[in-house]
Amino acid sequence: MKTAYFYTANPNKAVEARHVFEPAGRVEVLKVRTGITEILEVDLDRVIRAKAAAAYAAARYPVVVEHGAFCIDFLQGLPGALIRPFWDGLGAAGLCGLIPPGQPRVVRASSAVCYCDGKRRHVVTREVKGELALSERGTGGYHWDPVFIPESDKAGRTFAELPLDEKLRLSPAGLAYADMRDWMERHLGGP
Repeated sequence: MKTAYFYTANPNKAVEARHVFEPAGRVEVLKVRTGITEILEVDLDRVIRAKAAAAYAAARYPVVVEHGAFCIDFLQGLPGALIRPFWDGLGAAGLCGLIPPGQPRVVRASSAVCYCDGKRRHVVTREVKGELALSERGTGGYHWDPVFIPESDKAGRTFAELPLDEKLRLSPAGLAYADMRDWMERHLGGP
């Protein structure tokens, strides 16, 4: 039994969500062609709650949405949830070049996933600490995956260098999707 639609205009997010949610039978993953307006805000919780409400208003069916944040310590936590305009404007080389040589390259990548059924919004947020690579590496993933090295990967690979299963076990989005899937199982009943 379907309990929610995964609402996204990003085909890469759809692949990852499908990988986590569909085997459990909890969420039908759709790539929505007409996007929703996202608020411009550094705070990830505000962004995900507004995004979920807008997605529910558009779909009029329970939805699950995701939004990420990329918090660079050297930039006092920026760009945060504004990573997409940063990435679109600067690209990998520009983002990597924001930290001068010799400075710490610490980054906290976060992902918030929100379930919204029109009456409630349940948010799961997960964070992974890592570092900003000196340059883009790997061919997998999307957005900042080629420049983020998770602290938990002892080989020092970027998310773009990891196979999908391994990336989803380490990434904030994969961890948040799994937590949301488990919450849905507990609170929305079995498939």
